[in-house]
Amino acid sequence: MSISTTKRRNEEVNVGLSDRRKAEITASKFDLFGETYTFVKTFSGTVINSNPSNNQIWVKTDAGDEKQISDYGIPFRSSHTIYKYELRQYSEDGSYNVYKDALIVNKNTGEHEVNLNRKKVVIPAFLTMLFHNASTASYYRAMPVSKLFSIVFILLCAAALISFLTLPWGFKDGYVWDEHKYMWLTYFLSRIGSFVCIKWIKRRSARFDHEIRNLIDLVKNKKYKQQRVSP
Repeated sequence: MSISTTKRRNEEVNVGLSDRRKAEITASKFDLFGETYTFVKTFSGTVINSNPSNNQIWVKTDAGDEKQISDYGIPFRSSHTIYKYELRQYSEDGSYNVYKDALIVNKNTGEHEVNLNRKKVVIPAFLTMLFHNASTASYYRAMPVSKLFSIVFILLCAAALISFLTLPWGFKDGYVWDEHKYMWLTYFLSRIGSFVCIKWIKRRSARFDHEIRNLIDLVKNKKYKQQRVSP
């Protein structure tokens, strides 16, 4: 009987945690690529002094403490309010990653700064210098990218590089097309494949960036929506 009671209490605790987790990600979120993203406010303070020369501001927290923090490149004046948010990335299994200080907002002016690191993907080739936009791509590290993409991209770049370095040997004793056509074919197909990978990651990144911008707008306008619905 005690075992049953303990089990029921554990279930109630788990349900309570699940409900809090759901409530945490219900207000402002977006679902993309099998993940759920939401911003959670972690810091709020009033600016009491700013020093643009060293990009630092003195703030008084809601708890009454005074501390010096970075202004993250956002203009602040005395009496302005600064908010910090962390980005949480929830997986389907319930686990989540946290990106601290991912969003900084000046409540008074509405200016904000996305403080997320980006990762760059580059095709290692001479064509990168000629076609920079088509040969490089960048995306937020918070955006999920499968390991399969990385493996395929690396293999394609390696195949293109090896075949490109092998091709000059064909001119040593007189060039014969039939003897090297498969090497040329390998080079062109692998190079085209790497460009396709770049285009794919760019489209994926553009979609993710769009959702992040929409989520930021929701977070910034949240207090105004709450004021409209409050009695």
